[in-house]
Amino acid sequence: MKGLVEVSSAVDLRRLGVGLRDDAVVQFSRPLAEPDYRSLAAFLTDHPTVTLRVYGSDEDLAGLRFLRWFPRLRRFSVAGLYHLADLAPLHQLSPDVEALDVGESRKLLDLTPVAAFRGLRRLRVVAHRRGLADLLAANPGLQGLALWRLAVDRVVPDVVLPRLQSLALTLGSLTAAEWLTRIPSLRYLALRTVRKLTDLAVVTRLPALQWLWLDALPVDRLPDLSSCAALLRVDCTAMRHLRHPAAVRGLAAAPRLQDLMVTESLLPVEAFTPFVGHPTLEHVGVGLDSERRNREAGRLLARTPPRSDTAIAAAYGLLRML
Repeated sequence: MKGLVEVSSAVDLRRLGVGLRDDAVVQFSRPLAEPDYRSLAAFLTDHPTVTLRVYGSDEDLAGLRFLRWFPRLRRFSVAGLYHLADLAPLHQLSPDVEALDVGESRKLLDLTPVAAFRGLRRLRVVAHRRGLADLLAANPGLQGLALWRLAVDRVVPDVVLPRLQSLALTLGSLTAAEWLTRIPSLRYLALRTVRKLTDLAVVTRLPALQWLWLDALPVDRLPDLSSCAALLRVDCTAMRHLRHPAAVRGLAAAPRLQDLMVTESLLPVEAFTPFVGHPTLEHVGVGLDSERRNREAGRLLARTPPRSDTAIAAAYGLLRML
């Protein structure tokens, strides 16, 4: 199945539709001919869960004038549209837009025009601060949110998102971890290279959490997760400060844990002893920077490999944000 498809003039719609995933991204980096815009818009109207992404350095595309051909588009991304300078042309989109990705651009953008959309379900923002608080306030129905390169609790100190299920914070900072408790509905939480986040005890106060992804955090020990009765999957990637034999013992206390992935790790093999008799743990993957230690951990744990992220999301009905 195709998850990412690059198109250019002339667009072959019949070929485009073959094996296209429901959540696929169709993208282009050069202007299309008008007939191609028209036909692609019709195709996306018939495939409303497919995202249209426009990226690259073309200055004509950065003006977003082509959006006049897409009045019924539901999912749109400008991630990597480097000369984008103004989001006001988004008014050409339908008010029913449900997913927006305001990603990387050379200029920091004012998000105020985006707040005109009141039915967003998914939102990704990279570094753009101005207007973010108002945008979130205008969309209390958000279900998935990804924020990159932002001092989250300073830019959005009073977040109220009662339906938010999935949150990903990447390459920013979180000075007050208590901020996360404002979103008790979270089922998926990804914390990736988040500066100033040294204590994860706040995770134990997220009662609905099912999937936790920790990446490159300055944390040397995980908290006791025995109170996390809903937690099913944990990923620990490049958590290099976890080195003590007891550093992940608290993770083994999660009573319903089923999938565990630990990679790019400096943990000793004996750190995984508490998981040996875990009653619900079925799938484990371990990468300890040594083939010998990987084999030893595999023999110790004697579990099948982890399921794919796609399979996990489908099995638990989770929205995975990045």
